[in-house]
Order: sequence, then structure tokens, then C-alpha cells
Amino acid sequence: MIYSIARNSFSAIYSTIKDVVDYSSTTIYDMFISHPITSLTYEKLCERLTGQQQRILDVGVGTGVPLNQALNRFPINCEITAIDINHNYLRKATQLFKDKPQVKLYELDFYQMNSETYGTFDAIVFSSSFLLLNQPKEALQLAISLLKPGGNIYFMVTLSDSHFGDTLKYITSIDLHLQSEKEFEQMIQQSQLKINYKQRLQKVTNIATLLFKVIIYETKI
Repeated sequence: MIYSIARNSFSAIYSTIKDVVDYSSTTIYDMFISHPITSLTYEKLCERLTGQQQRILDVGVGTGVPLNQALNRFPINCEITAIDINHNYLRKATQLFKDKPQVKLYELDFYQMNSETYGTFDAIVFSSSFLLLNQPKEALQLAISLLKPGGNIYFMVTLSDSHFGDTLKYITSIDLHLQSEKEFEQMIQQSQLKINYKQRLQKVTNIATLLFKVIIYETKI
């Protein structure tokens, strides 16, 4: 009996600690990534999307906060397939989009995507997620295979020529896998993609955009 009580008590304590840790991880993510960086890039993305882009793939939707804030500026009647590999982030996203059927959420590794199962897309959006992928060159080729003729791939990336990213990782445990602007563009140019729009996003009131190069790229084959 004592063993049973102790086991139940331990399970309750473990569950509470896990909930606190899960909540903390999503809160830190939103504080340091979603609000200062990703929300800004979604604003610019909405200016680039057109009514012809009806099927959109969002790779690395995270907690869904930036997408949710910008959703009413997306093309009317568009269908958004949003994927992420982080279960905790998607739990929050599920709550945000539970009454928004145009957004379909999947807990899925991007490398598991294929056109036979998920179809092809008019626009593919890497919302601060591309540099986190382990095999970026392979990811580029996969993205191209998922793209409809005439479609666009958007990269919303945070780049830096300094080592400040290491400091951010130490403080927040978030590793942005920062590259230099030159390295990133060389990788894009070595694929079949061409950059047809590029803009660095900066706001005096947004410290992240002053410390890093927050850039949106619009590319196509």
C-alpha cells in the first residue's frame, strides 16, 4: 500500500513538472522567436502571396501564433497544410486552429512529405525552419518536388555574420543554426531555384531585427 501511494505521488509530481517544462518551452519559443521574428516575417509574406496560391505548405509552424495572427490576410479560400515535429508546439497550435478548418495540422518530419500522400502546393513556406533541417540540400530538392508549376518557395530566415547566435542559444537553449547571408544564397543558387525577391526586415523597435539579418526570400524554379 505504501509503495502504491509513493508511486502515485511520484507520478503526480512527474506529471506536474512535465507540464511546467512543456509550458515553459512554448513560452520561451514564443517570447524569443514567434513574437519578435516570425510574426514580422509573416506580415511581409502576406504581402507577397496572391489569390492564385490556394494550396500552401507551412514547414515548421511551431506554436502557430504568427500564422494565426496573419491568417485573415492569407488568400481567400486557401488551404494551409502546417507541419511541425515538436509535439508541445503543436498542442498549442491545435487549440489556436480548432475552429479554423482551412488550417490542417500534422505532427510530421518534413522529410516524410511526398506528393502522393499530401499533393503539391502553390506555395511552400519555411517559416524560420529551413536552417534547422539536418540535410538542407536534400530538403531543397524535396521542396521542389512538392511544388506546382509556377509555384513559389518562401524562405523566412534569420542570418548572421557574427557569433551572437551562440549567446542566444546559451540564454534560451534555442539554436537557430545561423548561417551567413552569402552561405545561404550560395546554397539556393546551387539548386534549381532562382531568387526573384529579397528583403531584409528591420524595425527600430524590434531588437532582434537589429542584431540579426531577418530576411524573406521569394524563389521559384
